[in-house]
Amino acid sequence: MKKLLILFSFFLGIGSANAQTAEQTIEWLQAKVPSLQKDSDFAKGIKFKDEFCESASSMITSSVPTRFNEFHVFKYSKIKSISSLQKEIMGKLCYKIIITGNFQANEIGDNNDVISTKSIESTDFVFNPTVEKDEILRIVKALKHLATIKGAKLLDDNLF
Repeated sequence: MKKLLILFSFFLGIGSANAQTAEQTIEWLQAKVPSLQKDSDFAKGIKFKDEFCESASSMITSSVPTRFNEFHVFKYSKIKSISSLQKEIMGKLCYKIIITGNFQANEIGDNNDVISTKSIESTDFVFNPTVEKDEILRIVKALKHLATIKGAKLLDDNLF
């Protein structure tokens, strides 16, 4: 019985030895995701941090000639689902990763002050048309891994 327990512990250790840490996953995502983004200006606004991610998006108001930047801030632990789809944008097929959960959007004005904050239920990353499906699936897998490590309870895609 003692030998069986030791053997079981050994195999359990081997299985978890290849898992990436949260820090390694964050580092990989920070190196990978911004460089593959469709719009390089907004890619500079993506920051994967220890407990959350910030991503910039553009918003131009029609009533006021001021241009705002909207930063979506999502804690990994608040993620509910992560999926991808291919969508036509400006005549080209691009992949998009959609992340749902309970997040926050901060509108930033010209002088970098937070103008307003609102709750949002989803955010996304849009990738260059040249990015292959395999690369998108790797990013989705990394995001799901990070969310799980940080305590998120992801919805099971295969319920029905």
